[in-house]
Amino acid sequence: MNITATINEIISSTTYPDQNGGRIDQGDVFISIIDADTRQPTNGNNCEVTYQRNQNGITNNYTVIVAGQSFPLYSGVIRDFEYSPQGDMIRSDYVSFTLISVKAGNTPPVNPSVCDLKINYIDINKIESAPGAADAQITVHASSSFASISYSIDMGQNWQSSAVFTGLSGGLKHVMVKDSNPLGCTDTADVSIPTATNLLTGDPSVALPDGYVSRWNAAFNPIVFTYQRKDFTIKSITADSEKGYASISINANLNNTNTGLAKVKEGDKVYLYTPAYKGIYIVDKVIGISTIVINTPFAGDDITGFININSMYPYYELHTRITYTDPLTNASATIKSVNRPDNTGLIKADLSNFLQSLLRPFDGNNYNQIDYRDTNLCAEFTVEYAQHYDDGSAEGFTSNFNQIQHPYYVVYAAKQLGDKYGGNLAAYVPDINSPAQWITDFKEPAYSAGYPFDIGFLYTGEMSTLQPYCQLTLLDINRNQLPGGSEPDYLQNEDNSWILNEDGSKFNIGNQTSFTMPLSGLGGLHRLVINANFPPEAYYFNLQIRYDNENGSHSLTQLQTMRIDDAVDDNSVYLRWIGLSGAWNYYRFVFNQEISLDVQNAVIIKNFVQNWQSQQGIEEVISKSAGQKMKVMAEDLSVNDIRGLQSIKYSPKVQMLMNKNPVKWQTIVINTATYSEYETRNGQAPFSITFNMPSINIQTQ
Repeated sequence: MNITATINEIISSTTYPDQNGGRIDQGDVFISIIDADTRQPTNGNNCEVTYQRNQNGITNNYTVIVAGQSFPLYSGVIRDFEYSPQGDMIRSDYVSFTLISVKAGNTPPVNPSVCDLKINYIDINKIESAPGAADAQITVHASSSFASISYSIDMGQNWQSSAVFTGLSGGLKHVMVKDSNPLGCTDTADVSIPTATNLLTGDPSVALPDGYVSRWNAAFNPIVFTYQRKDFTIKSITADSEKGYASISINANLNNTNTGLAKVKEGDKVYLYTPAYKGIYIVDKVIGISTIVINTPFAGDDITGFININSMYPYYELHTRITYTDPLTNASATIKSVNRPDNTGLIKADLSNFLQSLLRPFDGNNYNQIDYRDTNLCAEFTVEYAQHYDDGSAEGFTSNFNQIQHPYYVVYAAKQLGDKYGGNLAAYVPDINSPAQWITDFKEPAYSAGYPFDIGFLYTGEMSTLQPYCQLTLLDINRNQLPGGSEPDYLQNEDNSWILNEDGSKFNIGNQTSFTMPLSGLGGLHRLVINANFPPEAYYFNLQIRYDNENGSHSLTQLQTMRIDDAVDDNSVYLRWIGLSGAWNYYRFVFNQEISLDVQNAVIIKNFVQNWQSQQGIEEVISKSAGQKMKVMAEDLSVNDIRGLQSIKYSPKVQMLMNKNPVKWQTIVINTATYSEYETRNGQAPFSITFNMPSINIQTQ
């Protein structure tokens, strides 16, 4: 059999003494014997391995006899680099090993003199995903000169040849290893396997009385996910015999498994939450590897609860990861929020600032689709969270991310003080048992025929299975449904043939006054586009989203009445803006509009006069700014219309229609001012606003 060897390092701890690249690695160095053909570990059978040791530049060669699979060469500080605040190296200590040759030997020695079996470290490959799941996994890394190594997790009652243990529950585990050394060598180590408890205690969802849960939120209100840190469960609480203090047995190993040093010591503070103990306590003493005594008298043995220990999980953080689809690239992207707990372990992660970055006050609607899904003013996202703490490594330890089951939605909206459900948009979420509101700032929006117009509504994932549709019903001036139905009526001959007009069309004797428009697509903010010329006897129309099943027809939204604007189209100014509710609003101003030109900020220089007779002037303008202003007005508006128009004055996005076909909008800026709206005793009042048109591009010097 051909054999070769490798020299391996196992780093047990790494510390960083400065912020300029300093690093101290501690660990073990050993020779591993490898079968040259299979590349698997094998016994050395007394092979001779020659290697070179280099310590701070001083080299020496050594030869050792290796009987088993490995041979320890060194244990301690492997490298120690430290830099001054200015970046100058102030210490550089290291030791390294280089393989020179391997010479085959005979048989292993009959009477070994030492045991070199050692558990180097234990990897937690997977924590227990939930209490009782029993799906954790660990890998034990051990070395010995005498193969093979056997592994046990029940203190030697059962042994296995694999170093990997699967199907484990969380908590403290006692690991034991043994090799084939005739001396009967063993080594033990303890490992604490965390259990991923449900740390989430609250989210921005709202449970409605009928059991439906709304996960739709306004982006410009707090969107808070609340977590409770829970480090360890408690095995028992007893009275300590020395002082009568509470003795807490914890489901964890309080020692560092690599160094054996205690992580928890007298005087440390812990947070305990049980029926009898709630608060921060000081450690009076530590007993063994999993018991602490706190400085408070024994008051009860109910172990329901948890304990948080900062020295076990230093610099604890909760990482919340948001996953969404970028509307520009259509690719999945993530944002991470990092939050620290308070003294009780409570963590509040307000994600509103992150989620606002997913939305844009932009519109790509060309008004050719009846049902348009707006991915600029609404975004779907998922949330997952993980625990993180400093374990001495460069990146620290981060647990597996735990994903919250349901997706969430955020809308470009801002709820106000006193609004029902706070920042949640539950009132706008269609539900079988509680019809939703349409997304508009008007009580009765005005529709102007021939102008681009839509009204927003929320479309949930549950709606897609219902095959919903929008029903539009025309109303007369008294808000009664016009005569007619869902289909037009045509006159027929006695032989059931159609009576035709001169152009060949059917002779119509009854107009269609009710229309249905199918709705579909992914969940999000949808906009129902209205683009129709209605008969002159129609003054209003109703909109409602419905669905049908074997039990009849059912409503998903409230009945929304729309006013058909019949004002003369004479130099109309048509505006749209994003309202507080998170969708576009529309209004046509038809009263006489006032146009003004604003010229200001003139920069004037004075020229030196060289010749008073021929020089053209003393002062000269080198730059100025100019722009048009428009004042739009409407007389005798109802208070409801004025309230709907209020949001145009503080909307983040206001646009004026420049062209109908193709549709083209121009962004305008509303002048800031203190507005006189209306008097509460009057039912009507005039309305006006002034806005700036885009600046005029002027020649400047």
